[in-house]
Amino acid sequence: MTKKLIYATLAGAVVQFLLGWLIYGIVLSGFMESQTFHYEGLIKDMNSWRFIVLTFVSGIAMMFMIAYIFQRWAKFDTFMKGLTGGLLLGFLLMFSMDLSFFSMMHLYTKWGMIVDVIVGTIMMGIDGGIIAWVLGYKTKSVEEPKK
Repeated sequence: MTKKLIYATLAGAVVQFLLGWLIYGIVLSGFMESQTFHYEGLIKDMNSWRFIVLTFVSGIAMMFMIAYIFQRWAKFDTFMKGLTGGLLLGFLLMFSMDLSFFSMMHLYTKWGMIVDVIVGTIMMGIDGGIIAWVLGYKTKSVEEPKK
């Protein structure tokens, strides 16, 4: 495992955590609250240390997957490449997960699901851009010798 992979993972996780707090915790909190069906015990205390730590660790796992894909297979090393790759991965992951939850549970309304897919896609795009930028940071391009 390279240092850049670790740095990219951590940078992505921090950005994801902060964006999630800003977008879901502040900007969309009322909307998402109104689009969620409430059951006794469904929502845990979001101000507890456990919620914060586990949310961050969850982000580390997701960002490691993206950083690994970008570094090992896709070779993404610029913000724009990471943004486009992150948008595609984000849409596919969010659409798949949210549609699965929507099909199996009475958790939120269709508008809650649609907004979650859109916001999650945008967040993952930004995360992907940051990850690819970190992976490409100070990477010198080496020209192959001409034959």
